[in-house]
Amino acid sequence: MVELEKRFEYIVNTSSDFITLVNREYRYDVVNESYIRNIEKPREEILGHRVEEVWGKDVFFKTIKPHLDRCLAGEEVHYVDRFEFGPSWRYMHISYYPYQENGEITHALVFSHDITRLGEIEAKLINYEFRDPMTGLFNGRSLDIILEMELEKANRSQKEELLSLLFISITNLQEINLSHGHALGNMLLENTGIRIRELLRNSDYIFRYEGNELVVLLTCLNQEYGPAVVARKIHDIVTIPYRSGSHDICLTCHIGISLFPKDGDSPQNFINSAAEALRRSMSENRPYLMYDRKIHNQAVSRLKMESDMVRAFEKGEFQLNYQPIVDINGKIEGCETLIRWDHPQKGRIPPSEFIPLAERNGLIVSIGKWVIFKTLRSLKSWSEEYSIYTSLNLTSREFEDNHLLSILQAALKQAELENPDRIRLECTESMEMLHPDLIIEKMKSLSEAGFEIFLDDFGTGYSSLSYLKDLPASTLKLDKSFIDEIVHSQESRNFLKLIIHLAENLNKELIAEGVETEEQLAVLKKEGCHKFQGYYFSPPLTEQELLTLLKAGRALPVIREG
Repeated sequence: MVELEKRFEYIVNTSSDFITLVNREYRYDVVNESYIRNIEKPREEILGHRVEEVWGKDVFFKTIKPHLDRCLAGEEVHYVDRFEFGPSWRYMHISYYPYQENGEITHALVFSHDITRLGEIEAKLINYEFRDPMTGLFNGRSLDIILEMELEKANRSQKEELLSLLFISITNLQEINLSHGHALGNMLLENTGIRIRELLRNSDYIFRYEGNELVVLLTCLNQEYGPAVVARKIHDIVTIPYRSGSHDICLTCHIGISLFPKDGDSPQNFINSAAEALRRSMSENRPYLMYDRKIHNQAVSRLKMESDMVRAFEKGEFQLNYQPIVDINGKIEGCETLIRWDHPQKGRIPPSEFIPLAERNGLIVSIGKWVIFKTLRSLKSWSEEYSIYTSLNLTSREFEDNHLLSILQAALKQAELENPDRIRLECTESMEMLHPDLIIEKMKSLSEAGFEIFLDDFGTGYSSLSYLKDLPASTLKLDKSFIDEIVHSQESRNFLKLIIHLAENLNKELIAEGVETEEQLAVLKKEGCHKFQGYYFSPPLTEQELLTLLKAGRALPVIREG
């Protein structure tokens, strides 16, 4: 019997599994050598001690005790969990068996088998299943799963967000493999995936689809032409030459683009549309092509305009015009600075077309600075003879710029203007609707620095009266849309009366924008408006035309009383 016990002890201690016997007081009555060795504590600190002393209260009560209690109640328990052994974490398959003496359960016999290595192998197999082993990118199977997930998410979303697939074919990869070897071709494909990944947002995906094809999935889009912008960037970066020894190796690529849901409302249709766009791109030798020709042409036109805009500064195509603001007697008391783009082929392009593009590509910051510095230099020369002001329109991006005040002050200094009393800053009403408290604070800081604030497009942003009274704007500019119908619509005239009354109660001046006819002016005057701007008085003028008008000193067309 003693020999049998020694043999049993030998088997327990030579087992690579961790074997312990825990009594009802949660104390260790038996621990084998493997357990002691891996837990990295001496036997005397384990044997006879409570489990919570060895593992800590948090692990014991949350992870171990619930299973021990089930076992001591007569249940076999099997589960997999992660435990910290010394400096490393291990995945363990743990089995609890009720241990009986004289028909009564007195202990839990615990076998713990280390499956960490198995977990690593399984992870590698899963990784191999869903990733391309050569490039490390997601593979075609991953595309199927992720695409289905993203389409489902888009269908459930309350926002009108678009998705786009970009099929990218490296069309000369086979030639490179034949000329320079597959090892170099594989390396170039892997590096191309890295280049593209760096262009994308965290919410986008890139896949190795098959052979020489990569696929990009763009999510959370709000513009149909957005994928064309990305496609152009991808084409540019993919075709940058690689240096190999004494040779420059250039990859060539074509890109086909589809949009969801327009070009396919199911994963397969979505993929088929992108593949068809790629086929057309290759047959027509275009760098990229959207499945919908109309959207493609619009996107190309916008991208061409953005490219032209970047060069417009160098070519001197941007010009400043000034539209007079007059009082009730037709005297010019100020003007609004307006930027114009005289395109060499398209002629004059209105700000409504190029300013949104400039805001998206970041050029608006440079344009805004140029307008400020050029206007203030001109204002310096006028102020020596004519006491008029000029107003500068600020986009939301300019207004949110933390350096706006320092830019304005630098422009004043360069123009040798001592104070900003001849400058008005125009902010749109919709701008301050986004973050009213922050915008009001920004307006106050500008106002305290001496810059007078105009609230432009008043009436279109549905301002809350609760904070409109707190705006440090001295003047409200009534939007043209509220003036167009005042001659023929009693409802429009009633609304006009309301706004004029509101401005008076807020102790703010009111400028009526977009006055185009004598009849409109008559109604505005009758209802109590005293300042005006619009084509009835003058279109936007060049600097020289404005100075000529000021020099003449004549009143602009107004209706005289009597």
